Amino acid sequence: MFVRNEISKDEVELRVQGPLSSDAAEEFQKSLHALAAADHKTITLNLSEVPSINSTCIGKILLLRKNLTDQDRVIRVNGCSDALYNTFQLIKFDKLVSIDR
Repeated sequence: MFVRNEISKDEVELRVQGPLSSDAAEEFQKSLHALAAADHKTITLNLSEVPSINSTCIGKILLLRKNLTDQDRVIRVNGCSDALYNTFQLIKFDKLVSIDR
């Protein structure tokens, strides 16, 4: 499940609940696309309730990051499990996207 929460006029949060697997990839893509279409300077992904993520969903986040960077906007991750953080470190995702555990 994906819940959008407007933090301020400059920041929006997408709270993700459940695994980001191939079953969730299409809906996740739609949610990310909707966030990118808005004018918020910062997009925060709250992954505190995500036990796992697959490579397809990681790719979708990285594509969004690229598009936002071209627009002088940022994406960041807020809240993630130790296991998810370790995955991000293994692939050096944490060097590309700010992660606040």
